[in-house]
Amino acid sequence: MPTYRRWESGDKQRVWGDLRVLLASLKEYAPGFEVIVAWDGPEEPRHLPDNPSVRLLKRPEGLTTCSEAWNWCTDQTDSEDLVFVGDDTIFHPDSLRLLLEDALMLTQHVDSLRVGMVGVRSNFVKGAQNIREANGSARAGIGFASEGSVVETAMIAPVVAWMQRSVFEEVGRFQATNWFQDDLISWDLQRLGYRHFVSRSYVHHVGQRGTGQGKSSQDLLDEGLSWLRSNRPDYLTQVLGIPA
Repeated sequence: MPTYRRWESGDKQRVWGDLRVLLASLKEYAPGFEVIVAWDGPEEPRHLPDNPSVRLLKRPEGLTTCSEAWNWCTDQTDSEDLVFVGDDTIFHPDSLRLLLEDALMLTQHVDSLRVGMVGVRSNFVKGAQNIREANGSARAGIGFASEGSVVETAMIAPVVAWMQRSVFEEVGRFQATNWFQDDLISWDLQRLGYRHFVSRSYVHHVGQRGTGQGKSSQDLLDEGLSWLRSNRPDYLTQVLGIPA
């Protein structure tokens, strides 16, 4: 997971509050799983939960987007199973178990299925992953019936998402932009014949704590569109319908 925070005044360690809460949830609910934290900020995060499975690494200079930092994180492990994690998320007791169970079911027990990304449900995420989205089902108690099923979707936002390394490398990794990187990798994978799925898993997501520092949603959108015009006019014109 990449983590980036700016510091303006006061205690420099306060900016790492989101990271501490996330790592506390991983310590309790995902013990034994390797966690790579690539940090960039005013000073190294301290007072983190004690967890021998966490590797705290300083991001190299020149990585200006979360996407590039995620790519760098994957170079620090040889695992075939990659789980991309936003640093402002909080895992539930069964979050990782359900995500990995669903990924295993899709990859090993469904014949001829080319699985791209498998993403979690959350409160702050777009599309079929949002828990307010019924996904064609009726409300059952405090949630929708579809929350107990794996649902196919056209796009996954990697709030927390699983992908096989071989697939990640085949698609060319994440593109160097903060906005639209999830749309781009989802679209590129689909064009290669891969399909995406929403897991039964859920995590809480604060939202835009890293990318949104000092910038409005409109600022981020404008930056993303500008990047697309320069680097991916195919997506701009074919998917968004905006002249390059």
